[in-house]
Amino acid sequence: MLILVAAVMVAVYQLELSKTFNEGVRQMVCLVRGPSCGDKTWVDADRPEEPEEYEWGQGNPNRLDNQNIARNEAEGYGWTDDEWQCLSNLWGATSNWDHTFTDPESGAVGISGFVPGVHGSLPQGFRNNASHQISWGLGYISEYYGTPCAAWTYWQSGHNY
Repeated sequence: MLILVAAVMVAVYQLELSKTFNEGVRQMVCLVRGPSCGDKTWVDADRPEEPEEYEWGQGNPNRLDNQNIARNEAEGYGWTDDEWQCLSNLWGATSNWDHTFTDPESGAVGISGFVPGVHGSLPQGFRNNASHQISWGLGYISEYYGTPCAAWTYWQSGHNY
């Protein structure tokens, strides 16, 4: 029996099946762990290329651009630091900063969650224009809640504002 096991081990080694198996395991680990891919257990030549950016499950390539537009405009209201964080949380939860988003349940449109029928008729060009959505949303928050933190607090109680 011992001789049979030794013969199988030699055959696996000589046929390079172990390399194939190890490569498969390495690829699976990389898929799960991302760019670190097993830390220092591999030589650098074996590491896969690290992608420039991960946005798994977000599906919104304009998120950072939309946030930059909002941050600049929010500063005009004097909303920085904590107020900015509240706004980021609010619109992240509402739409993930996606100007093309439409909530299938409420019908809310865009980054700021404009709900036709509740907020009036949808302004012309609103649906595809992040700047319009952000301007409207900041004005709405200012008028009805005073600050993004007040709007965020309200949103947390019922997932609308």
